[in-house]
Amino acid sequence: MTIPVDYCLHSGRVLNVFTQEFQEKPVWIKDDRVVFVGQSDAYQADTSIDCSGKFIVPGLIDAHLHIESSLLTPSEFGRLSLKQGVTRIFADPHEIASVAGVSGIQYMLDSAKKTPLHIHYMLPSSVPATNFEHAGATLDAEALKPFYQHKEVAGLAEVMDYPAVSGKNQDMLQKISDAQAANKHVDGHGAGLGPDQLAVYRAYGIDTDHEATNVQEAIDRISAGMNIFIREGTVERDELALLPAVNAANQAHFSFATDDKSAKDIEDEGSINFNVALAIKNGLTAEEAFTMASLNAAKAHHLENVGAIAPGFVADLLILENLEKVAVEETMVAGKFFKDQAESVLWLPGQQINLTLTAEDLALPLDKDRAAHVIEVEPHHITTKHLIEKVPVDQKGQFEANEDYAKVAVIERYHDLGHGLGIIKGLKLRSGAIASTIAHDSHNVIVAGQNDADMLTAVLKLKEIGGGEVVVNNGQVTALPLPIGGLMSDKAYEELIAEQDELNAAFATISDLTFDPFLTLSFMALPVIPSLKITDQGLFDVEKFEFIGIQD
Repeated sequence: MTIPVDYCLHSGRVLNVFTQEFQEKPVWIKDDRVVFVGQSDAYQADTSIDCSGKFIVPGLIDAHLHIESSLLTPSEFGRLSLKQGVTRIFADPHEIASVAGVSGIQYMLDSAKKTPLHIHYMLPSSVPATNFEHAGATLDAEALKPFYQHKEVAGLAEVMDYPAVSGKNQDMLQKISDAQAANKHVDGHGAGLGPDQLAVYRAYGIDTDHEATNVQEAIDRISAGMNIFIREGTVERDELALLPAVNAANQAHFSFATDDKSAKDIEDEGSINFNVALAIKNGLTAEEAFTMASLNAAKAHHLENVGAIAPGFVADLLILENLEKVAVEETMVAGKFFKDQAESVLWLPGQQINLTLTAEDLALPLDKDRAAHVIEVEPHHITTKHLIEKVPVDQKGQFEANEDYAKVAVIERYHDLGHGLGIIKGLKLRSGAIASTIAHDSHNVIVAGQNDADMLTAVLKLKEIGGGEVVVNNGQVTALPLPIGGLMSDKAYEELIAEQDELNAAFATISDLTFDPFLTLSFMALPVIPSLKITDQGLFDVEKFEFIGIQD
């Protein structure tokens, strides 16, 4: 008597991630599980699929990301990701949590139910990221603890406040303890941390990191017993620098992440499939790269029976036409082939932009004989350089922007608490201004520009539309509304990308910048990433961990 199953995928070359070899064997699937791999007379499939000339690999896993950075809701993000062969993600919702607190986290959980993509959430560890900025909410350990009851919650997200850990801050240690007590694990965020500091993280059980940017940092983290997520996103492109660190002895400790990647970039170049293709192109075998993108990521997140095509494992897999290009023909999630279908978007009510700003607020008087502290953008990185140099000052003693230097401001948007001003170098603005309600991690309004009038117009437009991204040039406004918390669109991803194209075209009229201006600008407000940043409270020296004046 034969055992009925749903599918038999036959004649394809199947990746065995345990032996890291491709084998031509049939794959038998029932419900959401693989039941057997190999020739057998014991099973009878309802549907038999000929995979001759094709490859069958486990579904890809994004080990760390922020859905909000795509500007899409979780349901729309699922549509886009599944087309790229990503079947499972680990998402930190600290963007929307910074705006809307626990209701923001609940919104993400609810919206995730509208997509077949496996979405695991890591609870945000630092809302706000530090006490040096005002956020829309403050989430302590008590606020987070009830969410561990949700099966979709996998742990505590990127612990980025190293001083709170090393200083034994009671609330931070309670957050870590609560996650571990719920049999969840804790992600790290060790930007700039050396071996001594990593040892502090490991002492508290923090076991992953996605902030390695070079081989030595990767080796330090591996040596400390951490798993590394090789990041390749829209701005943070670290993969080529990290691949030389991967070898046969340590490969099991590496997987892939996008962290922050725009919907347009996911559509144009891919998600984790892009990471895999890049790794293969630069020397890793396909067997190694796909294993890193599946089994390794699952193990790093302490998942069982995930990340392999083997008996008892969840039937997440891809049928590929081309191995090196990761050309996805079919995506199976939990035993069902993905069929693209747009879903209705959930709304997050009650989020408004609450700020007051005038032209006088943007005035920046300087002493022309003294140097100023300047934020310099580092292309494709979220870190900045801290410059001290003379900048243009007009005859009235006011800062005078040019193509090298622009004015930057962060305006608190939740309680109308004021703003911080600074100078930024590297945006190459010839004219106009850009502004956004995406400003990591507290997501106040951030604006940079060549003249105060356009900067003011941009900020007030954001207030009018309830948040989004704006380009203004001589009073002409191009806007991309993001009405869900000022972070996410209520549109299908195809419509959002079309709006992004219009926004990017408008930006191209005022700058020749070759990397994403809005995602880059958003990280200028993150005061836990070196070296010089700006918050709604002023210019912040990350190395000193204190506010400084523009001219000391």
